[in-house]
Amino acid sequence: MTLPQTARVIILNYNGEAILPQCLPSIAEAARSAKTPTRITILDNLSTDQSELYVRKNFPDMEFVKAPQNLVLCSYNDYLKKIKEPVTILLNNDIRVDKDFIDPLVRKFQEDPQTFLAAPRVMSFDGKSIEAVDSRWKLKYGMLWSSARYPGYESHAMVPGRTSASGFGAFSREKFLELGGYDLRYLPGTLEDLDLCYRAAQKGYTLYYEPRSIVFHMGQASFKKAFSDLRRETLAYRNTFLFLWKNFHGFSFWIPHLFFLPPRMLWMLLKGRFGFIAGFFEALMRSVQKK
Repeated sequence: MTLPQTARVIILNYNGEAILPQCLPSIAEAARSAKTPTRITILDNLSTDQSELYVRKNFPDMEFVKAPQNLVLCSYNDYLKKIKEPVTILLNNDIRVDKDFIDPLVRKFQEDPQTFLAAPRVMSFDGKSIEAVDSRWKLKYGMLWSSARYPGYESHAMVPGRTSASGFGAFSREKFLELGGYDLRYLPGTLEDLDLCYRAAQKGYTLYYEPRSIVFHMGQASFKKAFSDLRRETLAYRNTFLFLWKNFHGFSFWIPHLFFLPPRMLWMLLKGRFGFIAGFFEALMRSVQKK
């Protein structure tokens, strides 16, 4: 089966000097091994460390591009307008990959022209455990539940099929840009990936889980450096509310959402989950300001 002409791996980096040596060699090897001609770009979000020096010295064939400003995942939006490859494989700087991870992802776009996303199987960085398979979500008591580690997910690890979202994987560049890319309202991060994938699914595009493609994820390395546990929790809940209020409408959503909100807030207070309360009010303020 003929594969698309080219693909490009784009690695989003911010102060990754310490972890790039653990990840870039595997990505370079995968690009060399792939049947799909593949270029590699480091998209740097204005790092203050020596990331650029490391890349230019050790991987001169990789392009090193500085984003105009640090917009986290939203930095992809502008850069994807400047390249031509039909398939863009978006990765974080804390990911190493299996040698054969590129072609199984790219093949989905040849098999199904409606493909928006092909997501890999995600292992822990040491390869000892499964971190994520196909992702699923639903509304439960007026709130969002989303997980790639749902009950019984281990048995689905090697089962190809549909998925609802992925923060990294292979994307159709054309469809990504058509949808406007990642939404700036979620900055500095979390849930912008689910939002984009939800919009793609609403347009009728397909999102696949491809277990033959394997990546090994360190897990929020840059995010953990930048934010405290409380701040990360607050951002997660803030963006959950923003996602819900943006994408769901009508009585079937609002009645359970508002009915369960007060007891849920009380329960979170009793459990010491103050990020839930702070996230709600931050989302409310951001929504009012946007109007």
